[in-house]
Amino acid sequence: MSTNLESAVENYIRARSLSQGSRDEHFATLRKWNRWGGGVPVEELTRRVIREFLDWVHEHAVLDEGANPERTANKARENLRAVISWAWEQDLIESLPRFPQPRPQRDVAGLHYLTKPELNALYFATYNIPRPRGWDLPLSVGRYWRAALVLFFNYGLDTGTIWKSAPCHEPILWRHISWDRQSPDGQAKGQSRWGWIYYRRVKTGKTFYRPMNRTVHAHVKSIMPDDLDPNAAVVSGGSSRPNTRFRLLCDLAGVKPRLNIESGKEEPWQLKDLRKTCATYYDEHMPESSIEILGHSVGGVTYRHYAHRDPLAFKAIMTIPQPTAFISLARGIDGECPCCRRPFTNAE
Repeated sequence: MSTNLESAVENYIRARSLSQGSRDEHFATLRKWNRWGGGVPVEELTRRVIREFLDWVHEHAVLDEGANPERTANKARENLRAVISWAWEQDLIESLPRFPQPRPQRDVAGLHYLTKPELNALYFATYNIPRPRGWDLPLSVGRYWRAALVLFFNYGLDTGTIWKSAPCHEPILWRHISWDRQSPDGQAKGQSRWGWIYYRRVKTGKTFYRPMNRTVHAHVKSIMPDDLDPNAAVVSGGSSRPNTRFRLLCDLAGVKPRLNIESGKEEPWQLKDLRKTCATYYDEHMPESSIEILGHSVGGVTYRHYAHRDPLAFKAIMTIPQPTAFISLARGIDGECPCCRRPFTNAE
């Protein structure tokens, strides 16, 4: 019995429990397939058929004056390949068809990341964040933001994993912090002398147990209250609009807005750019480690099911070079630059 692509896409989405954004992308590819006139069953897909479909997607993206038609075609290729690979794993097809090579594209988003001098400036600027109205916590809001910057840099977290700015978000709670050497889930072979942290990705819901390195440990300890509530959020001070407060921090640090390469216009930095920054420095430090650190989906059945990626993530987290300002607290220096001992402005 033949299987049409529409049925395969629906079954794939149901089996993978994809986020709403990913589901929309796959259904968009399916609509393009139907507009192209794809009536070929999944079992009869060949390289020639796939190439003709992707060429059609590219041509229509050009006619529609798309900003990056190559990326549009590559996205359709990526979605189609994911569905076909799943069908092969489920023995719906006997062999995987060969896919055409992806088109060269402009990865504009991947060029946006903060340099280490800019990260240092942001860290220094947290000492100048004004006290929010109604702030009644014993610690300053800047101390929480310093811990947040360190968490963003070391784990590439979503904003909703740091601050619960929407009802669907699950932030890191104090009961998610473990000070034991052994991982709470008992699966990781390595032992961390600094403890472990648990969190869940907002987009996919995937859970992670990650080791804390010395820098993360010092900053989490620095915001731990005396009367610890296990169900309280670890990081405060994000407000309902953390990106607004982050733009204020960028202004205080003198960090220039990023430049949109396509439009040539300046755009304000957003907290999601810290996730791209994390990926950039992890791949620079240890190639391909960002795939596991950030929880990206990966291609290849063998890599997904048989590659042992936990040791790679463990080693990368424990050895990633930190921005200079981040290691000041770990060295017992709060409010001074660890390299020159220059006091931060209005240091606590």
